[in-house]
Amino acid sequence: MTSNPSMAGIDYTGIIDHLKQQRYADAEREATLSIRQQPLAPQSWTLLAEALLHQGFGSAAKRAFGRAWLLDPQADWVAHVHRHLEHAPPGPRREDIELLLRTKPVSLAIGIIARDEERTIARCLASVRGAADEIILVDSGSTDRTLSIAADFPEVKTILVPWHNSFAELRNEGMRHMQADWVLWIDADEYLYEEDRDVVREAAGLFDDIPYTPILNIWQMNQIQGAVRHEFSQARLFPLRRGLQYHGRVHEQIGPVDGDAFNFAAYRQPVRIRVQHDGYEPAVVAAKNKVTRNLTLLDMMTQEQPENPGWWLYHARESLAADLPEQAKASLSMAEAAARHVPSFARLLDVYMLTAKINAAEADWIAVEENCEKALALHPDFPDALFYRAMAKLKQGYALYREAESSLSQAKLGFSTYRGTVTPDYEIGRWKADASLADIARAVGRFGDAARMYRHLAEQYPYADQLQKPQRLIDEQRTVLNLLYDKK
Repeated sequence: MTSNPSMAGIDYTGIIDHLKQQRYADAEREATLSIRQQPLAPQSWTLLAEALLHQGFGSAAKRAFGRAWLLDPQADWVAHVHRHLEHAPPGPRREDIELLLRTKPVSLAIGIIARDEERTIARCLASVRGAADEIILVDSGSTDRTLSIAADFPEVKTILVPWHNSFAELRNEGMRHMQADWVLWIDADEYLYEEDRDVVREAAGLFDDIPYTPILNIWQMNQIQGAVRHEFSQARLFPLRRGLQYHGRVHEQIGPVDGDAFNFAAYRQPVRIRVQHDGYEPAVVAAKNKVTRNLTLLDMMTQEQPENPGWWLYHARESLAADLPEQAKASLSMAEAAARHVPSFARLLDVYMLTAKINAAEADWIAVEENCEKALALHPDFPDALFYRAMAKLKQGYALYREAESSLSQAKLGFSTYRGTVTPDYEIGRWKADASLADIARAVGRFGDAARMYRHLAEQYPYADQLQKPQRLIDEQRTVLNLLYDKK
């Protein structure tokens, strides 16, 4: 796997300086130049859009922001920008910007595999209608109304393929029937966002001429029990003329015909092609017995290719879904070991974080921290690793507090048992140990206990200045809390 070079070597200092100094025409000119050099860099498009917006070209700015969002679907500026665009005057049409946005025309196929999908197949097919030059439905033996429903969509070409325990085989057979330049795969229990229908062909045209094989990840929105979980790791959009095929019986991966799907040079990037997915709803998973099926196929895959770290990773994930954490840990260990021989394996971050989450469920906080450190060595800004490392430190901190409490209690008792020749600090027994216990109570949020302990000690030992500061801090917090509750 290659890293994404789309932002490499670009210096935005000049453009940003122009924007700060309100030299918007100059910012537009330099941003345009930057885009001509590297059209896949989202930041260049964002800066161009900002320059256009400040000059009153609202419609052109919206188009440029759209291109930036397509190239960086996880951008955090989107909601803020959209609020501004709602009130921006459209301004005159900018033909030069339209020319800059133009992409190479390519033909597009949409592929769908199905078996007994009468619940969702009409929704799926309706969502992709008009989005592609051809729609290929690969059916592996439906016995419900899936095929009759698909027949209501005359533009859909249905291919019947027997089930041989391999989703890769189904997809590869479907691709043999496609005539287009690119393919987007959509699952039968997904549907494409209407606003993104035209984006699919736009993305394919943008990436068609790059030297490395482009494999683009879509934005999958998983609906699970009323919540939406966003996923950007689904590789679904790629060219059909670059010698690619699927590998793996389940959780199949795209890769070269002769080679390893986890070990070849490719240009991988998420793009803003949104699909809604409800196939992970517990009722759906249970009805289709997906976990058992997937584990059976993954057992076969890890036996056939034990050197493949990806299959061990997926085996671990399905083991967790089957509530088999020990089996999952063993599979993750196998994945990590196998990855040592596959330098380009790009899912080690998944391996480390999945292991860390299992460790957290077991309250093994030292192991959590160790795996988070491994993850952060790969990606220092990965939020999950930073969060779980912090949790590990907190939990270990609480354990240290409990140890400290025990030691302080023992220190107080020691004055009745110790008979050595070295004189102890009797202030420890009088108030220092209790003051430290009050500090612990305050640190873990037992403010009432801490305040009571501090007040009692201050009354008994007024000469102990160290007791004054924590009392003031608690009084300040009490004042803040009182103000908050009074407002309610």
